[in-house]
Amino acid sequence: MLRSRFAVSRLTDARQGRRSNPRRAAASALGLVLVLGFGVCATAPAQAGQPRAVQSVPADPAPTPTPSPAPTPRDTAAAVAPTIDSPPAGSFVGSGSTTVSGTREAGQEIQLLSPTGDDPLCIVAAGPSTAWTCTRVPLPSGPSVPLRVVVTGQPALAAEQTIAVLAAPSVSGGPTGGGASNGVVRGNGYPNASVITELSSGQRCTSTADGAGAWSCTFGGGLAGGPVDVTAVQQISFSLPSSSNSSTPVTLRFDVDAPAAPGLASPADSARVPLSGASYEGAGEDGATVTVFAGPYSVCTARVSGGVWRCTAGGVAAGSYQVRAVQQDPAGNMSSGSPARTVFYGDAAATAPPSSGGGAAAAAPPTGAGDDATTAPPAQPVRPPDAAPPAPQALPPVPHPDAVVPSTGLAGGWNDPTQFTTAVLPPGSGFSWLQAALFALGCLLLLAIPARLLSGTISRARAGRPLWPAAPIAGRNHPRDDFETAPTVLVNRWLVAGAALVSAATLVMLSGPVGSRPAYLRLLVAVMIALLVVNGVGALVPRWWGRQVLRLNASVTFLPRYLLLVGVSALASRVFEIHPALLFGLLGSVTIAADARPERRGQLAAVRAGSLIVLAVAGWLALGVLPHATGFASAFGAEIANSVVLAAIGSAAIVLVPIGSTSGRSILAWSPPVWAGLTVLAFTIMFAVLAPAMTTWHGNGTITLLWVAAGAFAALSTGAWAWQRFVAPAVD
Repeated sequence: MLRSRFAVSRLTDARQGRRSNPRRAAASALGLVLVLGFGVCATAPAQAGQPRAVQSVPADPAPTPTPSPAPTPRDTAAAVAPTIDSPPAGSFVGSGSTTVSGTREAGQEIQLLSPTGDDPLCIVAAGPSTAWTCTRVPLPSGPSVPLRVVVTGQPALAAEQTIAVLAAPSVSGGPTGGGASNGVVRGNGYPNASVITELSSGQRCTSTADGAGAWSCTFGGGLAGGPVDVTAVQQISFSLPSSSNSSTPVTLRFDVDAPAAPGLASPADSARVPLSGASYEGAGEDGATVTVFAGPYSVCTARVSGGVWRCTAGGVAAGSYQVRAVQQDPAGNMSSGSPARTVFYGDAAATAPPSSGGGAAAAAPPTGAGDDATTAPPAQPVRPPDAAPPAPQALPPVPHPDAVVPSTGLAGGWNDPTQFTTAVLPPGSGFSWLQAALFALGCLLLLAIPARLLSGTISRARAGRPLWPAAPIAGRNHPRDDFETAPTVLVNRWLVAGAALVSAATLVMLSGPVGSRPAYLRLLVAVMIALLVVNGVGALVPRWWGRQVLRLNASVTFLPRYLLLVGVSALASRVFEIHPALLFGLLGSVTIAADARPERRGQLAAVRAGSLIVLAVAGWLALGVLPHATGFASAFGAEIANSVVLAAIGSAAIVLVPIGSTSGRSILAWSPPVWAGLTVLAFTIMFAVLAPAMTTWHGNGTITLLWVAAGAFAALSTGAWAWQRFVAPAVD
């Protein structure tokens, strides 16, 4: 009621006001018109050449609808980043490609980035699946290869981890890179990796890749000619104890027979040839490469086709030279040089040969022939009867980088590798210490202890008499007093020591194949140095210990029978193809007074065996830091280190066998626990060094036969000891 009265009162007042103030009402109307007109002008569209339309505006217009906002990009914080589930982080992949898989959010497109920064290795299209997989992804080898996946267009959504990758090495071929080999196999692998090459026949060869990844391995004797499948695996510190997958088999044709010396038909002996454009011809083996030498000059090279070869070259200084030709077959075997011929290079006036009894006319070129007669190829070169001379264009000169000067009569060079260049794998090359320790324990139980029992049994059965009585081979032994003047032969002890050292080094070399190459002269010197080091440590260290610590009058004695052990161990390694070889390198021993106490003898023998074990370990560790053998000096150092390791550990293991008057017998009499500990340690290191041979024996079943033989020996020795100890006294 009050509200209605108030409204009526306001309306009455407004009417009264309009009546009382007409000017104010007119001004209000005029303002209202102006406001409406301005609004029409502001809202009507202005188009060129067209009049504006006047629109009436309602008193209460509806609000203008606002356009809907554009969709904003998806918030990356709310999205889920992909994951890498396989291979796991830190795992090892032994091939150059693998399958990478993980999870993602549905609808995401996944990119697997390249570790080298190239194009993505794999792109997985968007889809409803939350799992993604990239198969056969190529990866580079390395200890920390990054795997990174990102969501396309959203690099913040990513996952990354590292793995170790070592692809299989490649086998490129024989020594010249072709499909034929003389026992040398080349290839490429990971830099400084240890490469184990295996033939389909089961033979293995171990080498080390150089800093660029190139490797070369030379197989020893016993190779059969014909096609052989070759594979290789490699391992390095970050892959241990695993190795790479085996490479794809490559078939090589092995040929270990050196070709005969090529025939040299032209130029003839005492011929004169020009300084440039001289022609050379002869016969050879099809497919071989012939290189012609004039003194120190390598003048030209040609490939044999149809049984003949021909080349033309110059570049020789004026003078007289011995001309020879050698050929290398596709397998890399080098022939000896052809018979030398004296050839004169240069003009007749400048280099005429000296006359000898009127023979100058015979040596001079025919009258009127001039230089053309000397440069033309001979009309009748030596060829097989069924071989037709090929056109000169068919035999272009083919340079051969492996050719050597044949004047030495030797194939190969001073820098060539030998069987001792890479004989021992460096420490940490993937062998099993547990397996080596088990082998050592087996030798202790099945060989060393039964050998001691058998030796004691034989000694007691003979009542202390020697097994072979010291009877004269011819005639009677006379005491010294039977002679009025006893014959005395004085021989310089240094001469004897030098002769023994050379003989032992020669026997050690024969533990592997030896060829007619200068590199084996280098090997002989390296082995001599190694044996000198081994004997120095094995004799001087216990001698010093005996004099300074035990206060004994110790002296070094040369033992000729040790040369027999050197020869037997080397021959056994060669016959049974043990590579690395099992060597014995001692030539003498340390002697003390006969009345010395047994504990002193045992302590001195323990120092001797321990010093050899320490020397072997030191040499083995040195192999891990020595550079790869690529030249004379590095190969020489590697051969010394390998020989020291093999001779030291082999000698320590053999002298610890407790039979006769060995160090092992003295140590066992003093302290059985010390003897057992040193024996197990020495044999464990020895079997670790001989790991490549153990691997080969595992593959061909030899290891089983060795265990059976050792078990039979232990049974027979123990049975003989038990019979002599328990049964025989009861029977008597």
